[in-house]
Amino acid sequence: MPTSPSRIIPRPLRLRMVRALKSLQKPFRLWPIIAAFTRPFRTVMHRGFGQARLTPRLKKPLPAWSLLIMLLLGASIGFYASTIFSEVSGIGQSTSPDFTLGTNPASITTPQGSLASVTVTLTSLNSFAGSVNLNYTLSPAITNVSIALNPGSVSLLTGAGTSTLTVSVPTSTPLNTYTIIIDGTSGRLSHNVTSILRITPPPAPDFSIASSPTMMNVTRGSSTSSTITLTSIGGFAGTVNLAISISPSSGSSPTLTINPNRVTLLSGGTGNAVLTITTTGTTSRGAYTVVVLGVSGTLANSVSMTLTVQ
Repeated sequence: MPTSPSRIIPRPLRLRMVRALKSLQKPFRLWPIIAAFTRPFRTVMHRGFGQARLTPRLKKPLPAWSLLIMLLLGASIGFYASTIFSEVSGIGQSTSPDFTLGTNPASITTPQGSLASVTVTLTSLNSFAGSVNLNYTLSPAITNVSIALNPGSVSLLTGAGTSTLTVSVPTSTPLNTYTIIIDGTSGRLSHNVTSILRITPPPAPDFSIASSPTMMNVTRGSSTSSTITLTSIGGFAGTVNLAISISPSSGSSPTLTINPNRVTLLSGGTGNAVLTITTTGTTSRGAYTVVVLGVSGTLANSVSMTLTVQ
């Protein structure tokens, strides 16, 4: 048996609630609607749940304008709710034409007396199709560092574009970490991106040695060659003596020659030599390792290559 509200709600409280409902007179226009929705609850207060008629009945038909008001009220609430939802879900998302700026790499480390470059990338947002003017600011400011942006204006008609930021660092530039702020403006739109420039001491004088190609195939009875390139590092200037070797080495191994066997480098310069590998009909097939060694005073560097004789 369900428990009657009369046993749950004290009689004095029920009487006060009934009086409050009865005190609602009918001076305002929406009274028929209110009466229809409150009648079941007034019945519950008097008779309990077991005897309540929960089907509301209006004593007289609702006016058409009342139904219109309810429809307008419902539509307004739905529109307001959908607007709030769209604004909350779209926080931080703009649909206005715009663009973005980026750098690759985000930071560069370069020694005194060298050049460094950064690629500035621009991307159109929301169908932006204008031109972006680029500028830069170096902090802390120094007078002997040269910076250039090429091009200084990038068109985003195709949706994306790039510009190259080149930094020339003289040997007298103070060792420090600098901030380069790159600004992009187009009309009222303005964005910037930050790149870090670290200037380090120049490397000790040295040279590097490389070969092209590094892997070679040759048929017995023929020859092949590789170009050896030497490069000055850190202002190195001098003569490099070249020596060659092959492993495994035997009477049936390929023969090696290099010309010239002495290469003179100027500060910051390069030099080349040609390594020639010759085989005969009796050369043993297989894989060989060829090494070119460059020596200048106490400095020594080498490069190795792979040779396959077929």
